[in-house]
Amino acid sequence: MIQLVFWILATCLVYALNKQLYRRFNTLWLSPILVTPLLIGAAIVLSGFTYDAYLSSTRPLLWMVGPATISLAVPVYQHRAFVRKWWLVLACGTFTATLTALFTAAELARYFGLPAEVTHSLMARSISLPFAFAVADELKGTQDLTTLFVVMSGLFGLVCGEIALAVLPVRTEQARGASLGAIAHSIGALKALEHGPARGVMASLTMIFSGGLTVLLAPLVSRFMH
Repeated sequence: MIQLVFWILATCLVYALNKQLYRRFNTLWLSPILVTPLLIGAAIVLSGFTYDAYLSSTRPLLWMVGPATISLAVPVYQHRAFVRKWWLVLACGTFTATLTALFTAAELARYFGLPAEVTHSLMARSISLPFAFAVADELKGTQDLTTLFVVMSGLFGLVCGEIALAVLPVRTEQARGASLGAIAHSIGALKALEHGPARGVMASLTMIFSGGLTVLLAPLVSRFMH
C-alpha cells in the first residue's frame, strides 16, 4: 500500500513539476511526454524497483485513460460550429493521416518481419494514448510498446512537421493545425495551440477524429494485410 501511494504521488509530482518547466521555457526537450518517463525510469532503476512492480503500483493512473477518452467528446461539442465550417479540411486530414499511418506501419512491420505483438502495437503509434490503448487491446498489442511508439511518433512528427510546414506552401492556420494534429497527435495539438486558437482547435479536432477512425479501421487493416 505504501509503495502504491508513493509511486502514484511521485509520478504525479514529477509530471506537475515537468509541466511547469515546459510552460516556462517552452522547449520540445522539456516536454512532459519526453522528460517525465525518463525521470521515472531512472528512479525505478536507481531504487532497484522493478518495472512490473511500478506498473502494478500505478495501475489506478491507467484507469484514468477511460474517462480521458470519453472527455475528448467535449471539445468536439464545444466547437461543433467550427467542425461544420471546416469539415472538408478535417475529413481530408483525418482520412489521409489514418490510412497512411495504418498501412505504412503494417507494411514496415511485414518488411522487417516483426512479431505480431510489435506490429499491432506499432499500428497505434500515430494517435493519442487513450485511442492507442484501445487499438492495442483490440489487436492484442502491448500497452508498454504502444506507449513507446506513440511518444516517439509524436516527437518525430512534431520536429518533421515544423520543418515541413516551414518549407511547404501551407498558408492557412486551419491546414497547418490539421497537419500537426494528424502527424503528432497530442504533442502537435499543444504546439499548434501556441500559435493561436484557430490552429490549436483544428489540430485537436483532427487528433480526436483520427484517433476514433483508427480504432474503427485498425482491425480491418490488420486482417486485410494478413
